[in-house]
Amino acid sequence: MSTLAFLVSLFGAFVTGVVNSDLHSIVVRRCRLRSGKIKKSLRFVVLSDLHGRCFGKHNRRLIRRILALKPDCVLMVGDIMTAKDFLHSIPSSVDEACRLIGALSAHCPVYFSLGNHESRVQWLQEDFPFAYEEMMERFRKAGARILDNENCLLGDSGVRLYGLTLTSSCFLSGRHDHLPGKVLRSFIGKADKEHFSVLLAHDPEYLPDYAKWGADLCFCGHFHGGIIRLPFIGGLISPKRQFFPDFSAGLFRLGGKCQLISCGLGTHTLPVRFFNPAELLLVELDGARNKEDQYGNTGET
Repeated sequence: MSTLAFLVSLFGAFVTGVVNSDLHSIVVRRCRLRSGKIKKSLRFVVLSDLHGRCFGKHNRRLIRRILALKPDCVLMVGDIMTAKDFLHSIPSSVDEACRLIGALSAHCPVYFSLGNHESRVQWLQEDFPFAYEEMMERFRKAGARILDNENCLLGDSGVRLYGLTLTSSCFLSGRHDHLPGKVLRSFIGKADKEHFSVLLAHDPEYLPDYAKWGADLCFCGHFHGGIIRLPFIGGLISPKRQFFPDFSAGLFRLGGKCQLISCGLGTHTLPVRFFNPAELLLVELDGARNKEDQYGNTGET
């Protein structure tokens, strides 16, 4: 074997090893936020973009990992199922999503906002073997509180949770540069300035608009971390086939607000993650004694 062939083989083995590890590993990225609006501490576990993937039989490994973090509630930021019929996976991905919701909701509340894959079942109803309303009812019966352009107060914590559902055109390449405030308000109303507003919004492309709307904290997913993450550069590509997207993963601070983008857990279409392991977010909210909002990224495990 020539030196070149050996090096190519070695590189191929390295890439295969990283992809295999990232597809099966789960990292927990931690963040702590303080605000004078928060009256009672809360501990969120945030997950997105599972796409019907299983970590252990019926996601037992994922469930154990989440429950070990002792969340006050679990926030699902869309695309927990997949709406692309590869190997007829759509019904099974809904089944797995319901099992996951059921297992988690037995221990703490589960709040679920919709991604483009859940919404696609409604947009293209004739392409699917079940009705959109049937799928939503299954999620509810499993124990999820679905926030479909809705909001709710989280007890006496001083936190109001919003779930944003975007229209199909918002996910199409080249259709929108931003979402005007009046469009966001038509979906979810005005932000509650008296409470700490947490927005679940699947698509991070409109991150500056979410901050302008008034979200004190926003959780997104959708970009899968850019699929391939390059050291010192970030995510390679977005679902709209945009290279090096501005907001692919991590902690951002726009307009004096905080935004967290999850790398997600699963894949679809292209079963690849490179330098981009499956991810959960653990976010702790506390009141700030000085009444000024404070944000901190406390690392990963």
